[in-house]
Amino acid sequence: MKQLKIAQITPYYFPSIGGVQGVAKYLAEGLAKLGHYVDVITAYRDHKGRPAMNVPPIEKINNVTVYRYKSIMNIGHMSIMPGLISHLIKNKYDVIHYHSYRHPLCDTSAFLGKLKNSTTILHSHGPFFQKGEISPVKHFFYNLYDKIASVTTLKLTDKIIVFNDWEILNFKKLGVKESKFEFILNAAEEDSFKTYDPTPFIKKHNLEGKKIILCVGIINKSKRQDLLIEALPLIIKDVPEAFLILAGPDGGLLNTVTEKANKLNVTNFYKHIGPVFGPEKHLAYEAAHVFALASDKDAYPLVIAEAMAHGLPIVATDARGPQSMVHDRIDGFICEKQNVSKIAENIILLLKDDEIREKMGNAARENAELNHYAKNTVKKLNNIYFESLKRN
Repeated sequence: MKQLKIAQITPYYFPSIGGVQGVAKYLAEGLAKLGHYVDVITAYRDHKGRPAMNVPPIEKINNVTVYRYKSIMNIGHMSIMPGLISHLIKNKYDVIHYHSYRHPLCDTSAFLGKLKNSTTILHSHGPFFQKGEISPVKHFFYNLYDKIASVTTLKLTDKIIVFNDWEILNFKKLGVKESKFEFILNAAEEDSFKTYDPTPFIKKHNLEGKKIILCVGIINKSKRQDLLIEALPLIIKDVPEAFLILAGPDGGLLNTVTEKANKLNVTNFYKHIGPVFGPEKHLAYEAAHVFALASDKDAYPLVIAEAMAHGLPIVATDARGPQSMVHDRIDGFICEKQNVSKIAENIILLLKDDEIREKMGNAARENAELNHYAKNTVKKLNNIYFESLKRN
């Protein structure tokens, strides 16, 4: 197989935590394992509100060379990286794969990619929202951007990676042809499918004898961890040994979570353990009995794929992403958004009924093996690269 020179361009990258950077990481490292030369080009920054990054501007991680450039004009997730422009001018790549539609790095990458005669791939990551999911102001600016992108970035892109029909529908409205779309679902890294002894994690956090509800993700307004706190009084009334673990960096909601826990007198029934990486993350999944996600909006949460790979039944809301991943009453339960009583009811059922929990957990594992295995995803992406190169 021919060795390709590939650029994975993403707004954030490890050790930053989040779905986009998680996907970019397992793709980059998986492609490197196949023998390709892979560079990651990203911003030297983390999400707003997190500590400043303290990592080298250039480093090698698992055979992937990571270039981090200073960003200017940071607005939310968006930033301008002048270093990206000079990097793409100086280097020739067979494939330029850029993540997060509506980010300036995608526009830059699409233009310079075509200028350098590279195959260009856009990984969209669920950029479209229904009315009410974001503010009218954001809708206005997104629509304005889309009109410009429909005759620039989207025209210059060879393939667009999507994970549901909703994305295809919205891209088609912008004039994108059917032939450009490729379905690739977010996947769990290979280590998620391994078996671990969770005893060290249980001892570290004093969880002996607890029935653990795990939620992994940025603590923010869209993930709605505060709703899980609201559900706790109902849960512990029926399952006194229940305990909620929140794993992830604070994205602006942690104070609300803490205040709500104090008000509801459940501070002894939950713990925020901060971000988890590598083996520690997998130990958290292995220690848990149920995985819960109460998102108001979520495009395609990587953490559900990881939880399923670890054989955990899922309790999630009917946000677009979870609803498309979880088969209701087969490998988990889908609840109406913000329905605290239903979230609690389903968690209680799984914690009390070992047989149902095991059955759903096994089904979740089968779902992950079939649809969310990173090794298979990387192979599919590799084929897309070569097919696109042939056409170009």
